[in-house]
Amino acid sequence: MKTEFRRVALPKDLRSLVIFDRKVFRTDAFHREDWLQYESWWLLVDGVKAGCCAFEKNVGIGPDGEMVPEPGSLYVATTGILPRFQGQGLGALMKSWQLSYARRHGFGRVVGTSRESNAAMIALNERFGFRVVSKIAGYYHEPLESAVVMVWRS
Repeated sequence: MKTEFRRVALPKDLRSLVIFDRKVFRTDAFHREDWLQYESWWLLVDGVKAGCCAFEKNVGIGPDGEMVPEPGSLYVATTGILPRFQGQGLGALMKSWQLSYARRHGFGRVVGTSRESNAAMIALNERFGFRVVSKIAGYYHEPLESAVVMVWRS
């Protein structure tokens, strides 16, 4: 299995991002215009788009879930692996790559959110040294659910 991380080419890949996001997250999928504010990366497996992640630089999360300026912080807006590729260690590969990316680009802090019910993502983040710093009630919709805010520090 050959894996590669490739930067998403916007606006060319916008349609592919939207379709991919809906396959992974369904009701939590971003709107088309959301993708334009992020630096996004594909995870390719044998040339196939199997995963995607997106970053916003120098941003953190405020107590009510709002994005706040935070120099030196990398916000991971999304991490997703297509269902047919899940359970193969690709989530761990992507998380490792995200932290390498943060280090290479001088970010000492990485922050992200996940649904409180997403035990797999919370456990993966903890395995890589992320710590829960807060919960934000009602952050997610359809269904309504709290977000777990997790932070990694170098």
